[in-house]
Amino acid sequence: MSAAIFAGWDLLPGSGRYAAIADVLCMAGIACVALSAFANGRASMRGTSPPRLLALAPLACLLATLATMFVSIWHRGIEVNHFPSQTMSEVLNMFTGFLLLSMTVLHFALGLTRRGPGWAVLDDVLIALVLGGVYATHAHIATLSTAQRDLPPALQSYWFPPHLSSLIFSYATMAIAALIALVFFVTRFWTGVFAGGIPKRTQLISFAGLALVPFVQVVTLPILVVSGLVFLVLWGLKRLPTAPRMAKLEKELDEVSFRAFAVGIPFLTAGVWMGAFWAQEAWANYWGWDSKENTALITWLVYIVYIHLRMLGGYRGSKAMSVLVGGALSVFLTFQIFGYLPDSQKSLHRYTDDAVVPMEGRQESAAPSEQAKASAPAREAEDAAVPEKQGG
Repeated sequence: MSAAIFAGWDLLPGSGRYAAIADVLCMAGIACVALSAFANGRASMRGTSPPRLLALAPLACLLATLATMFVSIWHRGIEVNHFPSQTMSEVLNMFTGFLLLSMTVLHFALGLTRRGPGWAVLDDVLIALVLGGVYATHAHIATLSTAQRDLPPALQSYWFPPHLSSLIFSYATMAIAALIALVFFVTRFWTGVFAGGIPKRTQLISFAGLALVPFVQVVTLPILVVSGLVFLVLWGLKRLPTAPRMAKLEKELDEVSFRAFAVGIPFLTAGVWMGAFWAQEAWANYWGWDSKENTALITWLVYIVYIHLRMLGGYRGSKAMSVLVGGALSVFLTFQIFGYLPDSQKSLHRYTDDAVVPMEGRQESAAPSEQAKASAPAREAEDAAVPEKQGG
């Protein structure tokens, strides 16, 4: 595997070399996570503590991968001589860096390892999903153009780095919050399969959401399959979660997912506001109802609805986490699927599309009035006569 990752090493720029090193660290980190999760799960069943060094190994791999990606992004900025978030390959590379940063922040903010070895397993699972996501995203980046592009005038602004950084960090954090909710729904589904006690209709809806929603199966299906194998082992060991334990788990996962959301929502809000201020400077208009602006606003509103339903509507557990997953789907639509929407073809936010020349003007030229149309021939005749007068 390492030979494939380092193929053409001498041809890679500095940023590409560090990204390849990060891929190797991701694979090593997933192996460490598997050992740590096994040790934590065993310790949880026996009521003991796992080996400390083994428990710290996933965090060490996460930090090493984060440092390597920071150097990769730094090198890319030097190579292109601007903030490296212009092309789609650069944006996705930035996203993987912020995904690692977000997981590092949430590791300490959520304090899952301090809750006991059982919760440390969830921390291990999230780190494994993040490392696997980084590796898969880099594999996708390898299929995209990595050629340098000149920065369009509209992006040559001091708003560019903070606006993009805030949004991408919020997207990464909201994705992890949704992963926590997905862990709950997967757990509920397999509990119903192996132990019963879950209504068939609920199981069917859960399976449809995990397996049939377009595009996201690349994330949900692996989680569904791996967790099914884990539940098969637990069923064989007669260690399946009971109904009271599931109720307690639902309550605690709801709290953990909300705390992860609370880390990301201020950055999403700041990113939207900075985008409005930037638009005012670039196009003299805070909000132009561009399709990208609209999808970003819809995403923000979904999360505001989540806050209101939770605080005022009393939504907890599966209801609240369903809205949280819906917000993540809206993030995915805004961040990646946006370019496939019909209205996006005339958007002013398609700077990452290699096949599209960015549009720099906010307003199209106004249609000529009837008076202007009538006076146009006279002006053309006058303009044509000017050279003759000068020549005479």
